[in-house]
Amino acid sequence: MIRVFIVFCFLFIIVNSNAQELELNGELKPGNVIIGKAVGGERVLLNEKNLPISEEGLFVFGFDRDETGEFLLQVKFKNDKVILKKIVLPERKYKVQKINRMKKELVTAPKSQNERIVKERKIVRAARKKVGDVQEALFAEGIIRPVKGGRLSSVFGSQRVLNGTPKSPHNGLDIAAPRGTPVYAMTDGVVHLAADNFYYAGNFILLDHGHGLNSSYLHLSKKFVAEGDTVKKGEKIGEIGTTGRSTGPHLHWSVQWYGKRVDPAGLLKYPFNKSE
Repeated sequence: MIRVFIVFCFLFIIVNSNAQELELNGELKPGNVIIGKAVGGERVLLNEKNLPISEEGLFVFGFDRDETGEFLLQVKFKNDKVILKKIVLPERKYKVQKINRMKKELVTAPKSQNERIVKERKIVRAARKKVGDVQEALFAEGIIRPVKGGRLSSVFGSQRVLNGTPKSPHNGLDIAAPRGTPVYAMTDGVVHLAADNFYYAGNFILLDHGHGLNSSYLHLSKKFVAEGDTVKKGEKIGEIGTTGRSTGPHLHWSVQWYGKRVDPAGLLKYPFNKSE
């Protein structure tokens, strides 16, 4: 007989059920990644989507910045027990960041760059199609901040208003630090893209950490990895710069679950992170 346990979850840091057979690390809200562990789990679904699960029972899922609605998480264990969790996303508010007196070319790209921008977007889309190819839970090593020190100059989700013109929401964290400051991989990963001098992102790196979790590091002055390389958590992959559309030396660090935009800051709070 299949035993079914139903739990209704709204906003919870860690869900602990039946002697820690199931743990969910992270807040169930828009713009967050949840890293779960189901000891003895063999299948996980979020609504109708099958989520990869490692031998240790690790899995991951996330919600986009503006995502709303209800979701059903189903975890089936090898002993035929099933745990169901109904997730109702609360509303999330974001900061509005106004930046004035910016150079016109930093607000709107000149038409002369359109062809270049379109070409670069195609390259990024092709690289992002590889996300999900890594089936191992490389993120199991835990997450670290990719820059030691520095000043947080912009937060995830903020709505930028440049010279009075509303722009797309900010989909990462900006860490301001001197040019040449080391940038480290937030966890183990595979390099899907190591781009040179793109119009918006400058020199940047895209890493795949398995199960759809991926991270990007923009505006680098130097890169020390190439497409196809594997990296370890804390490995130096680049240095801070101000390449691309940037007003000063900083790292734009973004994280996504497949194509869903999530807040990197939330990952640093997870109790599963291993100390250095």
